[in-house]
This record gives sequence, structure tokens and C-alpha cells, in this order.
Amino acid sequence: MQRILWLILIFGVLASCKSKQQTSKTDEDAPLTFPEFRKLFAEGALPYRLASDAMATKLADSTALKTKVVKQFQIDSLLKDDVGEKVKYFPVAYFKEAPIDYFIVQTQGKATKAFLLLFDKKGNYINKMMVGQVATGKPTIDFSLDKKLNLKVNTSELMPGAKTPATKEEYFDVSQTGAFTLVLTNSSAPTGPGQYYNPIDTLSHKHKLSGNYTSGENSIISIRDGESPKDFLFFIHISKDKGACVAEIDGTGRFTSATTGQFRDKNSACVIEFTFTNNKVAISESSCGAYRGIQCSFEGTYTKKKEVKKATKK
Repeated sequence: MQRILWLILIFGVLASCKSKQQTSKTDEDAPLTFPEFRKLFAEGALPYRLASDAMATKLADSTALKTKVVKQFQIDSLLKDDVGEKVKYFPVAYFKEAPIDYFIVQTQGKATKAFLLLFDKKGNYINKMMVGQVATGKPTIDFSLDKKLNLKVNTSELMPGAKTPATKEEYFDVSQTGAFTLVLTNSSAPTGPGQYYNPIDTLSHKHKLSGNYTSGENSIISIRDGESPKDFLFFIHISKDKGACVAEIDGTGRFTSATTGQFRDKNSACVIEFTFTNNKVAISESSCGAYRGIQCSFEGTYTKKKEVKKATKK
């Protein structure tokens, strides 16, 4: 009888251990909650900077996000077009001060890249931007966030024949809805006749008046979508008189009607009026001498370029 009781006790203990192992395995495989996902990231302190030399240091594979976490929060799908397939994803920093959640994710593969991912407080994805890159033969990119979470992206690239890298600084405002708005660009990249850098070229241009308007070969007005339907971003580059008159200005304008817009500079008395008619924009300006030479003027009529549509595969 005693032997039977011992056998029952042993079987009970074994069954209990097996049950605990199954429970443990089930808990480990269970999806993470969004607060648990946040805890995988170190809490960042503002101001914050992720320098390129820090990105160049290889991270230990053991610190990478697990595959199930990457797939649960669709990080691989979100970044697939930017990094390809065979990469590891590392949690770098999380910022809780924002009305939306900021996550910095670093990827390691053929290149090392960093991304700013934005989520709402419920864990729904909103937006992303590549803010860091260290790769052979490609521009080096790093970034910083100030105490107000304004984003600055720095790009450095050694141009052919140059002894020192050309640098570009881009300043972005991040709205409470997660929209990135380019507010200022500083660039040291050299330009030759007919060459210029358009800081808003790749931004959204879904509004019917958005697009590129040109006058001659070397002058352009670029209009892009603003944060709201009432706003627009613009960049003006003029090159006249065989390069004797070269000037640029960019900023955020406001539509004053369905076919007119206005820009008022916060740092000077400069005012620019935009009048859109029949795929053209006419520019008139007042007190904008700080942005151009005495003999130069932004005024004129510019014709909208037809957008080249990408061929679709049949």
C-alpha cells in the first residue's frame, strides 16, 4: 500500500512539473503588450543624439529584438524597403515625453541604419523616418532631438574630387499627429552653373497646386504639401544673367484663396505672393533683399512641369 502511495506521489510531482513547463512555454510565446514592448527600449533623455561613430560600433546579437517581437509589431514590414530582408533589429531608445511615442530602432546588415518610428499610445503605427546611416560608399547620416523633440538630421558625403565632405543639416517639426515637416535646410554642397539642391523635392505633392514650376533652365519654384490643406511648403531657386544673379529662399506659405497664397517671413519684412493660374504661378515679392542680391528678384511667372509617371508592369 505504501509503495502505491509513493508511486501516486511521484506521478503527481512529474505531472505538476510538466504543467509548469507548458505554462512557462506558453507565457514566453505569448504576444507582448505595448507597455511590455516599450520596456525593451532604454528610456532616452532629452536632448538626445545618436552619432555616426556610435552606430559604427557593432551591437551584440544577444541584444537584438526577438523575431516574434519584430513580427508582432511589424517592424520588418515597415522597414523592409529601407533595409532589405537579412538584418537584425535593435532597440535603442524610447521617449515618453511626447504626445505620441518615439522609438529609435537600429538595424545591422550590409549597412547600419537608424530609424525613428512613431506610434500612438495604443501601439498603432503612425510614421517613420530613416535618421541614421553608416555604410561604405554611401552618405553618413546621424541625428539629434532637442528638448522640444525637434528633429535635426545631419548628412555628410565626400563628393568626387573634394578633400572635405559636404554637409547638410535638415530641421524637422514633428506634429502631434506624427507628420514630419521640413522647416529648414543648411547645405555646404558645392553647386555649379545650373545646379542646386532642392530640400523639399521628395516631400508629398498630392495637392493640385503642388509640383515644380520652372522659368528658363536654371530657375525653379517647388511647391509641396503643408501640414494642413491651408498650408504649403515652397522652395525658390533663381539663376539669371549667366549666373550673375543667384538666390534661394524656402519656407511655409498659407493659401489665401483657392488660387493664391502668401509667405510672411518671421525674421524680416519679406513677403511673397503666389498666384496660380492655368498651370502657372506668378510671384511678386516685397522687402526680400536679405535673400537675394540688389540686382536680383524672385518675381516672374513660372510654368508647371509635367510629372513623369513611373511605368507600371503589366
